[in-house]
Amino acid sequence: MTRRDTRREGFGEAVRASYEEGYPVLVRGAGGGATAADTGTFGFSVIRPSSDDRQEIGRRYDEAAALVLAAFGRLGVSAEVGEVRDEFCPGDHSIRTGGFEDGTKLVGIAQRLTRRATSVGGIVLVSGERDLARVLERVYTAMSLPFRPETVGSLRRSGNGAAFEEVMAALAEEVKLRYGAEPVTLDDVTLETARKNRDRYRVRLC
Repeated sequence: MTRRDTRREGFGEAVRASYEEGYPVLVRGAGGGATAADTGTFGFSVIRPSSDDRQEIGRRYDEAAALVLAAFGRLGVSAEVGEVRDEFCPGDHSIRTGGFEDGTKLVGIAQRLTRRATSVGGIVLVSGERDLARVLERVYTAMSLPFRPETVGSLRRSGNGAAFEEVMAALAEEVKLRYGAEPVTLDDVTLETARKNRDRYRVRLC
């Protein structure tokens, strides 16, 4: 969920519903709305050092969307940029199949700006959309926000048979092509820092 969600009436009920479905709640720094992730989803981020360049917000959204669409093209996935009515974490730069009224969401994109860096990225839904729709329906209902479960899509639901690892590999190839990036293994210090700080973002049941 987002920091804005924590101030909504019904947030406590939404947290409880999420835990009952087996989804611990984390509060993220990026904007947008509540989203959900599971073993059929993965996230990506493009992070750069930066001053406060808010005029580049639109460009970064376009960059992330173009990256995803190029990766999907490698897999034969036909998708486009655009919001779906009453989708989770609504936004103009969602990646969807179908149109505004009848489409399904495959990727949600968000970004965050700080004084030292910018981050833009998203959550890619490969499979498991039924479980995600179920928990998101309970969360959005608790906070009295519009949401239609049928808008939660996935590559599997769209008819693409690519395995989870293939989808990640397609995105990684695009990242390598566009940025000259190379895969690295996280060092022990980074992993330990992540473990120590994870509870800062976890919402506990009262």
